[in-house]
Amino acid sequence: KGGVGKSTTAVNLALGLAANGLKVGVLDADIYGPSMPRLLNIHGRPQTVDGKILKPMQNYGLKVMSMGFLVDEETPMILRGPMVMSALTQML
Repeated sequence: KGGVGKSTTAVNLALGLAANGLKVGVLDADIYGPSMPRLLNIHGRPQTVDGKILKPMQNYGLKVMSMGFLVDEETPMILRGPMVMSALTQML
């Protein structure tokens, strides 16, 4: 269900944990409406290691990976089944 605050809650929880000295990573697994880049004010594209592994972006003491880093917000996502799993696996 969209628009109920799941991403906002996840960001606030992650920021709270990081404020207490914990190392925190956030994976935005919302393929069709990623919002972490906007919520955490992160811009740009993640760097790759050996062209295979994506390095998480960082801000506010959080390491973050999101499909929103790989496509523009206005770009419609057309991914199905195996393509979604492949995208999530690469982000992990």
